[in-house]
Amino acid sequence: MSDELLKLKTQVEELQQLVKKQNLLISKTGQSVLELQVAKQKSDVDGLDTQFSGFGKGGKTSTSSAHNDPTTDFATNEDLVQLVGELQGQLESIEERSIRRLVNSTKTEKKDYLAPLPNSDGEIPVVADGFFPRSLEDFETISNVDLFRLAKYYELLPPSLKEQEKFEDYLEGKLENFHINDLPEEDVKKELGNFSADQLVETFNDVARFLGVKSRRGTDIW
Repeated sequence: MSDELLKLKTQVEELQQLVKKQNLLISKTGQSVLELQVAKQKSDVDGLDTQFSGFGKGGKTSTSSAHNDPTTDFATNEDLVQLVGELQGQLESIEERSIRRLVNSTKTEKKDYLAPLPNSDGEIPVVADGFFPRSLEDFETISNVDLFRLAKYYELLPPSLKEQEKFEDYLEGKLENFHINDLPEEDVKKELGNFSADQLVETFNDVARFLGVKSRRGTDIW
């Protein structure tokens, strides 16, 4: 068997192990959530029994039970399904990101295509949109503007004051949509004016590590 086939076989085995671990993690997380919810509901039921088994003077029940319905605090089956579904979705996004990052780590030729990673919201950038590099060569020669957009997309740079203000407007309903990458190129260039050459090198390396790409800029960089 050639070295290339051995390498491919090793990569496939690594991916299989990764998927197996992530599936196990998803299963255990869902089970833990259900156990916690069952324990909480059991505690609530015990408290409910105690509340309704006691009577005040004159044989009347406690006034608090008359005005409040403790059962409204109980988690429904729909709540549990939604919670487990959200957790499973987050773990699947982490799994997808890990697989794509591992794939990118094998890219060595300049023309090799890179796999876009999901961001924290589970969104995967469309290469045709422009700021995500199609190939390893595109990434190594990426412009500062696209590098900035890429770092912002993956939240590898802190939000600017203007971005914070727009996000607050979005939360208050003043904006229908808010995306970091909606910043005009002119605003991006203004932001880049606050970056030194060393900071841009550091940003490039941070993005490379996040994507799983082996390319680096500068010296003495891990």
